[in-house]
Amino acid sequence: MIHLKKFNEDREVFVEFMLEWETPNGLETLSTYKLMSIIKEYDLILLEDCCDALGSIYNGQLLGSFGLAASCSFYPAHHITMGEGGFVATKTKELEIVMRSFREWGRGCYCTGLKANKLKNGMCGARFSNWLPSLPDEIFDHKYVYDEIGYNLKPIEIQAAIGLEQIKKLSIIHQRRKSNFNRLHAIFSKYQEFFILPEATPKSDPSWFAFAITIKDNTIFKRSQIVDFLEKNKIQTRPYFAGNILLQPAYTGLMDKEQLLRSYPNARKITTDTFFLGTSPVITNIQLDYIEEVLDSFMKSL
Repeated sequence: MIHLKKFNEDREVFVEFMLEWETPNGLETLSTYKLMSIIKEYDLILLEDCCDALGSIYNGQLLGSFGLAASCSFYPAHHITMGEGGFVATKTKELEIVMRSFREWGRGCYCTGLKANKLKNGMCGARFSNWLPSLPDEIFDHKYVYDEIGYNLKPIEIQAAIGLEQIKKLSIIHQRRKSNFNRLHAIFSKYQEFFILPEATPKSDPSWFAFAITIKDNTIFKRSQIVDFLEKNKIQTRPYFAGNILLQPAYTGLMDKEQLLRSYPNARKITTDTFFLGTSPVITNIQLDYIEEVLDSFMKSL
C-alpha cells in the first residue's frame, strides 16, 4: 500500500509480492532501514532504482549506495539530463564488466579509457587471440567478439559533455529543488483542509523530484478541476506517473479489477487524486508567486 504523504510502499505489499512474509503489527511503512534489515535477514540482492532520487540521502547515506547496483535516469525533467538515458553504478568490477557488455551489443572486450585505445593488444595484452570457440585456430580481434546478446545503449559524446557540465552544478540543483519544494509546501499549506501534502520520511533528506499534491476525500472539487484550472493558466501539471499500473490498459486482466481497487485503496487514490507540480531548479520566485496567485484564485472561485 502507498503512503499518501511519503509515497513509499508499505511492508504488506513488499512482502506479498516479494517475500510472502507476514508482519504481526499489520501495515508498517517500509523505510530504507527496514528494507535493509529484510535484505540482510533473507540474504537478498538489492538493485536500487534511483530514477528520480539523485542526491537524496537516507540516514546520512546517498541513495544508490545501499545495494549491489543502482540506476538513475537522465530524462529531461530529472535532476540532471543528457537529453535521455541515464547511468548504472555498481560496487563490483565483475558486474561493471557485465553491464558494459550488455550496453555495447554484448561485446566481450572490457578495455576502457584512452590508454586502452593506444595499446595494440589492449589492457589485457591478448586482444588478438583465439577468442572464437567455433574456430579455435583462428586469431580474432577481441574488440569484435560478442559473448552475449546485448543492446546499443552507449551515449554519444555531446550527451556526455552535457552531463559532465551539470554534475558541476549538482549542489546548486539540489539546493534549488529543496527551496522550490519548501515554497510550494508553504503555498498549499494555506489550504490543508483540501490537500494531503508530501513530507520527507524520517531520517531522509530528499532532493525533491517534484511536489506531489493529493486531493483529500470528500473535497468539494476533483483533481480534474484544479488541474484544468492550472493548465489553462499555463502552469503545467503531471499525474503521479502511471498511478496503480495494474489499472493501465496494458496490464488489464492480470488481476481482478474489484479486488485490485479493494485491496490497494491508496494506490487507487494516487491514480485518481494525486498530481505533480515541478520543483525544477530553473523555476523562479516570480513563477512561484504566480502559482500562488493562481491557486488563490481557484480556491476563491469554489
